[in-house]
Amino acid sequence: MNNRNIPLFSFWGVVQILLGLGAIGVLVAKLVFGLGAITNLSDNWPWGLWVAFDIGVYIASAAGGFVLAALVYIFRIETFRPLVKPAILIAALCYTIGAIGIAVDLGRTPLIVHPLWMWQHNSIMFEVGWCVMMYLTVLYLEFSPNIFERIGFKSAAKIQHFLAIPLVSFGIILSFLHQSSLGALFLITPDQHPLWHQHMMGYLFVISAMALGLAVLTFFGLIIAKSWKLTTRLDVFAKLMPIAAGILVVWLGVRFYDLAQGGNLSAFAMDEFGALFAAEIALGAVIPIILIAIKKVRESRAGLMWISGLIILGIMLNRISTLVVSHAPARVGEYFPTVWEFIFTLGLVAGAMYVFRLAAKYLPVLSEQKAGLPASVAKMDPEVVPA
Repeated sequence: MNNRNIPLFSFWGVVQILLGLGAIGVLVAKLVFGLGAITNLSDNWPWGLWVAFDIGVYIASAAGGFVLAALVYIFRIETFRPLVKPAILIAALCYTIGAIGIAVDLGRTPLIVHPLWMWQHNSIMFEVGWCVMMYLTVLYLEFSPNIFERIGFKSAAKIQHFLAIPLVSFGIILSFLHQSSLGALFLITPDQHPLWHQHMMGYLFVISAMALGLAVLTFFGLIIAKSWKLTTRLDVFAKLMPIAAGILVVWLGVRFYDLAQGGNLSAFAMDEFGALFAAEIALGAVIPIILIAIKKVRESRAGLMWISGLIILGIMLNRISTLVVSHAPARVGEYFPTVWEFIFTLGLVAGAMYVFRLAAKYLPVLSEQKAGLPASVAKMDPEVVPA
């Protein structure tokens, strides 16, 4: 299999390669010279750009994998079948770069393997670490049929098919456990600004991750369909966004209920923290929900790009604020990332995008792209399937 529409060395392909190599260079520099030499992190500001994206954005972006798997394999909603394989690959890549980022962000990187045999049952990070390791394994097992099909290993593909439902079910459980654990981690950081220090952080993290995962899948799916001249399934994406809207409504409800219950709504003020809070609520939830409610907007390519882009921006702000900015009141001085921190962060994403490009070219990742279409329509190879 060789998808000729997917170029390996286009302009953006070369940019992705260069940024990925830049990330590898920063990784080597960190291992040789240490965190202090290439970052502006300190004992006063121990968490910065890397942890915001590694633990916050990358891991949350992967949630589209378990949501799509649940919709298709558990609830049998075949409408979303064309998105399952790309969603699982995106999830696997997001977890992979998240794990790499976490390892590099540790002061003593080689010790990241300690939880394998040094069990600390009372540590929430122990649960997070094990859930990430197990779910990453499950994701690659879910993705393995693409490789088996490529190399003609039919017996292995049959075994994987037999185990598909247990794997998907186990993956959903693991996702809920560690996404919520990441949020619950902030219950032990009372130095945060009250607008982000909430009792229901565990629930808020997993709910917002589900919306972000669907938005990433939609945004990325529309871009690659346009760039690689693939059939754009507006009919599928237009049905996915109302699900994201429902999730965002729940997220808003839980968040404001929790803020009101904890008496933290009064912490809102017309300052930089109030502006950040308002931005993530408006950009990440309120405006997308309104746009999704307008049929003409959610059924157009441009409308879907705006909706998914805003959700990504809003939830990304939420993670950066929760993991880094909201701790500012308890910190002394200021923190701003070095250029190396930016290169490593962008390089991880770019590298993952290039690996997706390679997988889409040589593996049957997009083989179900026309699933659900009448044979006569699929045969015509339409540029766009309208909603």
